[in-house]
Amino acid sequence: MKRVSILCVSLLLSFVWVLPQNANAEIDEPTDLLSETSILIDATTGDVLAEEHPDKRMYPASITKIVTAILAIESGKMDEEVTISENAASTPGTQVYLVEGEKMTLRQLVQGLMINSGNDAAVAIAEHLSGSTEAFSEDMNTFVEEELGLSNTHFVNPNGLHDENHYSTASDMAKITQYALQLDEFKGIVSTKEMEWKGAEWETTLYNHHKLLWRYEGAIGVKNGYTSKSKHTLVTAASRNGTSLIVVTMKNDSSEQAYQDTVELLDYGFEHFQTEKIKKGTIISSPDGEEIKLNEDKMFTHKIGEGFETLINDKGNLVIKNEADEEIATFPLVPKTEKNSEVKAAIGKVGAEESQNPSFLPVLLKGSLWILLLLFVWNFIRKIKRRKKKRLRKKRMMAEINRRRGSI
Repeated sequence: MKRVSILCVSLLLSFVWVLPQNANAEIDEPTDLLSETSILIDATTGDVLAEEHPDKRMYPASITKIVTAILAIESGKMDEEVTISENAASTPGTQVYLVEGEKMTLRQLVQGLMINSGNDAAVAIAEHLSGSTEAFSEDMNTFVEEELGLSNTHFVNPNGLHDENHYSTASDMAKITQYALQLDEFKGIVSTKEMEWKGAEWETTLYNHHKLLWRYEGAIGVKNGYTSKSKHTLVTAASRNGTSLIVVTMKNDSSEQAYQDTVELLDYGFEHFQTEKIKKGTIISSPDGEEIKLNEDKMFTHKIGEGFETLINDKGNLVIKNEADEEIATFPLVPKTEKNSEVKAAIGKVGAEESQNPSFLPVLLKGSLWILLLLFVWNFIRKIKRRKKKRLRKKRMMAEINRRRGSI
């Protein structure tokens, strides 16, 4: 009897031990972060996986340089030679020690900007592309507002030196970084651990300031920053097993605290979420029984180990639902407007791919039928006109004959 009681107690304790772990599996988002604001997103889908005050305006410091690098790379002038001005060479803060009159390519300046956080390189880039740091700052603001649709970010310089009117948010910086990582050259530069630097007065080996490139498996890098007002800011990207994540932490008292928070968020993301793909060519039935074939991959984020189903709702949207019947992603497939040729290119009806361009053949056939119809109508009208002219000539001839007979 005693053994049975001990066994029952052991089973009860085991049950109690397991139960809280399962209960917390859904709510173990990091809550003890030291950063004042932070966010974790899926770099592919943009889905927010964890956040804390993500829209609070903060001073970004040198993570500003992500936007400077984007504009430089997208300018298409990376091979152009840049002449360093006195203004650029005398920029305070972290430098790559440029000297007035020195010449180097825009590409090398972007490398010095992102690997060694050169404030002087940022000014040289701005002056070369826009004529002045003021004009370049306006270009930066135009980019984030019009290209990315952000409203909580405003820049007054290309390097992040402190200014009351120079601010951003963790959420905005995550979206900016998501855009930047689509640029292969940007990704290549920020993931560079070290490079040889040859300047007019400074030759050395640059080591990337982002320490997680050495510490964290799958780290891509990106950018860190610091001013006395902003404290430590950090933007990090990492990729594992087909899933890429972005973490932004802002206002930490030390760089190690920023790295600690970042690692905690990345671990949480990789342990609980994955980027899933519904492949191009997948066939899905609509509510009315019509079969739709996807003409492009559809990416979404879901919890690891969680099942999902795909369906097309009555609005023509592709919907992804989890096991709890909750919508976790929605993709519009069939637009409501008549001007929908571009959107319809994303889907195709099964059986309509007999040729290389299934949408062109029906148009060609319809066009040919219309041309044949027009030719038939045109030819018919010509025949009627010819008959009228023939009858008119015959009438005139008879009138002439009768006139002549009357005059004889």
